[in-house]
Amino acid sequence: MISLVEFESQPVVAAGLFSQPDHFGVRNAHSNLFAVAGEQEFTFVFQDAQIRLRAWPVSYEWSYGDGSVLVTADAGSALPGDGFDVETPTSHVFTETGDYLVGLDTLFAGDYSVDGGEWLPVAGLARVASEPHVMSIWRSERHSVAETCLENPAGIGC
Repeated sequence: MISLVEFESQPVVAAGLFSQPDHFGVRNAHSNLFAVAGEQEFTFVFQDAQIRLRAWPVSYEWSYGDGSVLVTADAGSALPGDGFDVETPTSHVFTETGDYLVGLDTLFAGDYSVDGGEWLPVAGLARVASEPHVMSIWRSERHSVAETCLENPAGIGC
């Protein structure tokens, strides 16, 4: 039987952690964060037996760096275009400006086959941490402008 400790000792590749727009967002707007992970398979020798092990993501534990956390079975996804301020299952609204270190742990389920036999479940889930992802959160300001920069070269944004 493959234990959880043996399962966790395998080189399960962590989920890729991405944001849209890339590495920045705006205060009080949705920042789209998403994970990319897939099924993986390994072959190794354990106690003189040939083991095939499969692992697949089942849960994502997000830590947004501002004290907020989310646990979900949804990895999220990229959105068409720039994905700015669109609520998604894994998006987050940062309420303060600054740099935040977003963390992600992906929990993988697994099963294994010994010497080509039937597939058996691994008891437990392997936790695999992704590389932290820095998000810079900015503020924005709106201004009404009645003149072009040609008409008023000292105007806002000129």
